[in-house]
Amino acid sequence: MRAFELNLLVPIVTLLHFGTSFAETIPGQHPQEFDGTVSRLVHIKYLLFIPDAYGDGAAKRWPLILYLHGGSRRGDDIEKLREPEFGLTALVEKDKSFPFIVLSPQCPEGEYWTDTEALIGLLDEVENKYRVDPARVYLTGHSMGGFGTWYLAYKHPERFAAIAPMSAPFTVTAWASRLKDMAIWAFHGAKDNLVPIGGDEELIDALKSLGNDARFTVLPGRDHNILDAYKNQELYAWFLQHVLK
Repeated sequence: MRAFELNLLVPIVTLLHFGTSFAETIPGQHPQEFDGTVSRLVHIKYLLFIPDAYGDGAAKRWPLILYLHGGSRRGDDIEKLREPEFGLTALVEKDKSFPFIVLSPQCPEGEYWTDTEALIGLLDEVENKYRVDPARVYLTGHSMGGFGTWYLAYKHPERFAAIAPMSAPFTVTAWASRLKDMAIWAFHGAKDNLVPIGGDEELIDALKSLGNDARFTVLPGRDHNILDAYKNQELYAWFLQHVLK
């Protein structure tokens, strides 16, 4: 290498070396924390129900129910959510006057409604595109969707005016601390052998110990399949009694 080439190379290597900053390295295992922003692409199929009366008043804001289905409807065939007697989606197929916007996403195969970031992103999208009243957004689901209802409300209690989980598995009593101010009406079959009632009972008890007046309806003689609870008009009247502060 000629002398003038070497003279140019040395300062470049020096600049690269000293321009890099490394954290102090101490041998051994030590606790650390990471704070950063992570973005990713999500793809969600969903049904969106718009009431017949939606177009009657251009200024009217509508209440919205986010409905999370059970495990048997996972996959990429959105039409599975329309099948007869399948919860809230079946109800609004028959009742075009149902007085809520209803948002019903489909959970991908092998997942369990744990991607709360994606669900909140979808909710944001629908709230921005339609005349949704953000103070009257409600959350409900059955079975795996009951778990998703508890979990999403636990992660984002600031987004929902009231929740109604049904036949929920995998509940965690520690969630009560973030749900203590949430309006809650839970449902469970007394003879549910697939998802024992004890989990819901323990979480409801934990909530009540924190001063929450959560309602808990135990359906006598009923097993895991209590989807007909969505035909109970009292539930929707109860939802509308609650508005985010």
